[in-house]
Amino acid sequence: MYKLHKLIYYNNNMSETSEKPSISIILPAYNEEKRIKDTISKLRSFLKLKKLEYEIIIVDDGSTDNTLNVVKDLLSSDLRIITITRSGKGAAVKEGCMASVNDYIFFMDSDLSTDVNEILKFINIFKKEKDTEILIGSRYIPDNSIAIQPPFRNVIGKTFSFVKSKLLGVNFYDSQCGFKAFRKDTAHKIFARSVIKGYSFDVELLYIAALNNLKVKEVGIEWRHKPGGHVNIVLDSIPMLLELFKIYLNKNNYIL
Repeated sequence: MYKLHKLIYYNNNMSETSEKPSISIILPAYNEEKRIKDTISKLRSFLKLKKLEYEIIIVDDGSTDNTLNVVKDLLSSDLRIITITRSGKGAAVKEGCMASVNDYIFFMDSDLSTDVNEILKFINIFKKEKDTEILIGSRYIPDNSIAIQPPFRNVIGKTFSFVKSKLLGVNFYDSQCGFKAFRKDTAHKIFARSVIKGYSFDVELLYIAALNNLKVKEVGIEWRHKPGGHVNIVLDSIPMLLELFKIYLNKNNYIL
């Protein structure tokens, strides 16, 4: 059973439903003291400028630096903090999404590799395409994305994509991009079934969606690699591949 010890700091001024769609943005964070303040500031400025109803949820994944204190200093009615014991990005994103209350739930990387304008683009797609349940950002979709990153990351990413495609039939150009959005009810249903705590959690979410015939749309985005991330593209590759087999073996537990 999925269970994590956590401490939640929050305020009681939760946003109420309005005519405008409301959004929750999940930022998983592990030792991000050097850039989390700037990320929150940029997000707030953009969301307020666009007059969106929103909440930002920082999920601190057992940071050993000053990340938690930096975020506490920024607490306001639009910001919540969830802390968990060191468990992995998948566990952090799940915790944040399950705590979200708004119409659309986004998660994105704390280094803000994805351009903030993509948030508005995704909202507009949801509003126009009522049957689309999940939107996933893509760095590799042909002719409709901008990705600036080291070449070796492309090679390893394509190798991982080949294995997940053959094993699970998850055939997206970019399942691992750290920018995805869900309708609230869909997010809660899918994450309630997810068990992968590591970096392959994205594949698990898409696999659950496929097994339940949920419409997923891949959308090209502007994405720029930021140095200083915590993914070791070589050392983490083996655990990620093992997680794919765990997903395959857990197939019968993914039916909603």
